[in-house]
Amino acid sequence: MRALVDPLWALLLAIAFTAFFKTNSIQINKLLKRFCISSLVVLTFLSTGFATSILDGLLDTEQATKSEWSPKYIFVLGGGYEVGATPPEDFLGTESTRRINAASVLWRKYPSAKVVFSGQEPGTQDDRPPTRHGELAVEHAISLGLAESRVITESISSNTREHPVQAKSLSGIESDTPIAIVTSNFHLRRALREFQRYFSNVYSFGTEESSFSVSLISFIPFTSSLDDNTYRIKELVGIISYQLSS
Repeated sequence: MRALVDPLWALLLAIAFTAFFKTNSIQINKLLKRFCISSLVVLTFLSTGFATSILDGLLDTEQATKSEWSPKYIFVLGGGYEVGATPPEDFLGTESTRRINAASVLWRKYPSAKVVFSGQEPGTQDDRPPTRHGELAVEHAISLGLAESRVITESISSNTREHPVQAKSLSGIESDTPIAIVTSNFHLRRALREFQRYFSNVYSFGTEESSFSVSLISFIPFTSSLDDNTYRIKELVGIISYQLSS
């Protein structure tokens, strides 16, 4: 279902509809033409880095911590992996890798914290056990210097809403336990909101430096920017969906 929440589908359907649907009404044809042009403008805008910067400003909620604050647990939220032809060929997705890399900065700063790799990969149940994402995450983390004795793998949750539910069931975690969550910047707002429903002492950390820069190249359309913005629009839809169902 996530693949259907994609701005490209809606915009291409709008363009195709206005291109092929004709009537005898001059006024309606003019409206359809304007609708087609508007869809092209939106699609072009969503293909720019400028649009990415605006969406990031809405979604990024990375926080500055208090000087004396120290997390007892660092939760690294799963960002997906790709199933290979055989298990040894499985590999972490880009977002998972970025999150573990960013978390490595935290576990070096807070060496006493336990590191929890949270989540399984939905849709892989027929090919791999639910623990597979955690196994790949731990392998990468150990290669970055994390001691295996500090690792906890939580492979029950399958979405953002379930991460904190499973977190509170772990031994040693209370509602006021200091917790750090690490996830992609565009996912920070929804993740933090869900964790704050159960925990009072939680801070969020993104995978990259927050920045809003405008240059000439940021207004040039690129397919890479459209791909980035698709993630962000899906995230906005997720926020609205969670808000309506809470």
